[in-house]
Amino acid sequence: MKRIASLSLLLAVMGCSESINQTTYPVQGEVRLDGKPYKGVTVVFRPVDKTNFKRQEIPQGITDENGRYSIHTYSSKDGAPAGEYKVGLAFMQPLDDEGGDQVKRDAAQPAFPPKYADPETSGLKATVEKKSSTIPTFELTK
Repeated sequence: MKRIASLSLLLAVMGCSESINQTTYPVQGEVRLDGKPYKGVTVVFRPVDKTNFKRQEIPQGITDENGRYSIHTYSSKDGAPAGEYKVGLAFMQPLDDEGGDQVKRDAAQPAFPPKYADPETSGLKATVEKKSSTIPTFELTK
């Protein structure tokens, strides 16, 4: 009898628990540098109003070979909560294949300008609507 009461109490508590994750909406976009897509750029959305971000979530994504990205907050490609964001873009270069600390860079891609890395000073912004959103292309210059 005690087991049944304990199990019932546990199920009741679980049923009443509130998710701390915010509702997210699919978000995609594109990054171009001097008119060409840029692969491997980390796109970070920093919320203008951080009061709804209970766990200091940072929506982000990485560009593919076509410069396209999809934002995720809690799981792969789940999007971002609706709102206004400042955006930072940075190229995180992979280490060499032998596990050393030397950085390898694709010689076909120009160096990525560091001025876009800080969302507070990059001048880049995005708005996520309460629906699927495509962010206007970030057209960057060196």
